[in-house]
Amino acid sequence: MVKVIPVDAPIGAEIRGVDLSKPLDDDTFAAIENAFNDHAVIWFRNQTITPAQQVTFSERFGEIEVNAFNKFALPDDPKVLIVSNIKQDGKDIGYADAGSHWHTDMSYTATPPRMTMLYAIEVPVENGTPLGDTVFASATAAYDSLPDETKAKIEGLKATHRFAAKERGVKKPVALTPEQIAKNPDVDHPVARTHPITGRKALYVRTGECIGIPGMPDAEALPLIDELSDRIIRPEFLYRHRWRVGDVLLWDNAAVQHWAPRDYEWPQRRRMHRTTVNGSVPF
Repeated sequence: MVKVIPVDAPIGAEIRGVDLSKPLDDDTFAAIENAFNDHAVIWFRNQTITPAQQVTFSERFGEIEVNAFNKFALPDDPKVLIVSNIKQDGKDIGYADAGSHWHTDMSYTATPPRMTMLYAIEVPVENGTPLGDTVFASATAAYDSLPDETKAKIEGLKATHRFAAKERGVKKPVALTPEQIAKNPDVDHPVARTHPITGRKALYVRTGECIGIPGMPDAEALPLIDELSDRIIRPEFLYRHRWRVGDVLLWDNAAVQHWAPRDYEWPQRRRMHRTTVNGSVPF
């Protein structure tokens, strides 16, 4: 029986009573999907799954999106991205600095992902304390908290998201190739997007990822982007996940932003497998 255990935050719930290594019947998956829509961040503890099982579970939510950094994908399955700081022969085996700044996954695409999933295989530990947490922010709660006049001001506005954005103090952790940049041209998305399933609105901007607001002078647009970005990450809107080996965690990119503080260093080892499920055009 599926049990949903919410945390004391605007987002986040643990799901119990599910073994993801086994096929899920429709009722079980429906309960999981409902919890995902309700809580935006959900996780399962003590799981042992293969890459194929992770792909199968991910595909229940939709079509898997192949990441732009797929050079770090599993050699035999491009749908599974390795997120890791582990080095072999002096080279990273995975995407080492994923999530090093606040963002929502792949907002620079025309159809940003619905869901991202991470499976924790190795978690760094220091003096018995796990390192490498991930912090999630409810962009929905942030929108709800806006004064009515601000909601009215941003209604109908779009922000320009740039894949190769390096402006305004946010440094991309991985060097981008001309081919990657060419495949990901600038895209405009609503400043406040509507969730395609719940209908709730969420702020969908981020300093360093958004370079402007069409039709608005930068002198006005950039401070507005900063103001909204700062609101999203207020402490009252956050959930911080402390990883354990065997965790499978999913987050809703239409409702949350996230950041992975880098509080560990090689040879402390971190390895996770990531899958990303495609979404729809934000509206």
